[in-house]
Amino acid sequence: MRSGSDCRRLTPTAKRMIFDTRGATAAIFAISLPILVGMGALAVDVGLWNVQKRHAQGAADQAAFSAAVAAKAGNSAANVQINARAITAGMGFVHAANGVTVAVTNPPSAGQFAGQTGYWEVTITEPQSTWLAGLLFSGDATVRARAVAGGAAGGNACIIGLATTGTSISMSNGNEVTNPGCAVYSNANMSMSNNSKIFGSAYVSGTISMSNGATIGTQQTGVTPVADPYADVTVPSSCPGTAKMSANNNQTINYTAGNYCDGIQVGNGVTINLAPGTYYIGKTITNGNNLTINATGGVTLVLMNGAAFNDANGITLNITAPSTGTYAGVALMSLATSPTSQTFMNNMTFNVQGAMYFRNQNIEFKNNMTFNAALCTQLVAQRIIMKNNANMNNTCPGTGIRNPGNSSVALME
Repeated sequence: MRSGSDCRRLTPTAKRMIFDTRGATAAIFAISLPILVGMGALAVDVGLWNVQKRHAQGAADQAAFSAAVAAKAGNSAANVQINARAITAGMGFVHAANGVTVAVTNPPSAGQFAGQTGYWEVTITEPQSTWLAGLLFSGDATVRARAVAGGAAGGNACIIGLATTGTSISMSNGNEVTNPGCAVYSNANMSMSNNSKIFGSAYVSGTISMSNGATIGTQQTGVTPVADPYADVTVPSSCPGTAKMSANNNQTINYTAGNYCDGIQVGNGVTINLAPGTYYIGKTITNGNNLTINATGGVTLVLMNGAAFNDANGITLNITAPSTGTYAGVALMSLATSPTSQTFMNNMTFNVQGAMYFRNQNIEFKNNMTFNAALCTQLVAQRIIMKNNANMNNTCPGTGIRNPGNSSVALME
């Protein structure tokens, strides 16, 4: 180490050379240059990747929406896939070209709609050039975009509340719509409480009130009200004649289709067997306990003005709706305005394949209703009030069940 006297003996030129720091800046810049170049290269590449990801997302969105619409219109899964990939190709993402993959999946494999058959998933993956960033960083870059679109899972509506004001669907005390492919539509508000559950989708034009353990698989509020799927169905303006169905206790009786304008009046433990066809019932059904109606060959029961079920215990309805004709898909119906409500109560069993359709009336189920989960029972009415145990299913082959008009397909994810 030099002493102070040594420094004093240095020439002025030597002193300037020792204490000159101007070269440090150049050295620091030289050392930092590769890092600055790498950061700039990465910024350029990431910007390009983000632009391409936005393009891919737009293509996935349009393809998924198109797939859901095409499927709802009845196209086969193969054609839906072809159409979806045609849309992505038109936007620059050609499946199996230049490393691009366009996966069209039904049902979705992930997300909140995983396993729900009414929804279509489109996933686009495309390898990206790393350009300048590739000089400094190893590995590949891939853009990925995903979209899901659809409507009611499976396309079947189990419950439709037609009223557009107030609460059109109310469920309480352990009601369950257990099949995730069975959708619920409410054209007004919906109320759910006390462990009632919808495993699939609910489409509600108003708001949803939920309490005490009630759950819904997926829900949408503020949706456009759906049209009445049976709006074109008509019935005669009156019921001519005075015929009625009648039987004493524990009798079994057989009837053919026609007008029973004086209603049904039977005792306890009666079994009524109905041949295929349409039955017009003109007055309230008055019966004792444990009435069984067997109508499984393609039958529609039409309740005319003033006709209703009474409050007897243990009624069992075994009805299979016709699959063709004027009342295809309709098992039990009324277009009447009187009474204002149809009440089914006290340990009734519904082995019904078809719609229970009450365009101008409310229907209420209470006190241990049992629905056969292996059949498709569709409820369509002004307002639907359900209390105590209802299980619905959406497997409806050959019954003519109709889905709600104007039901929308939407981009979900």
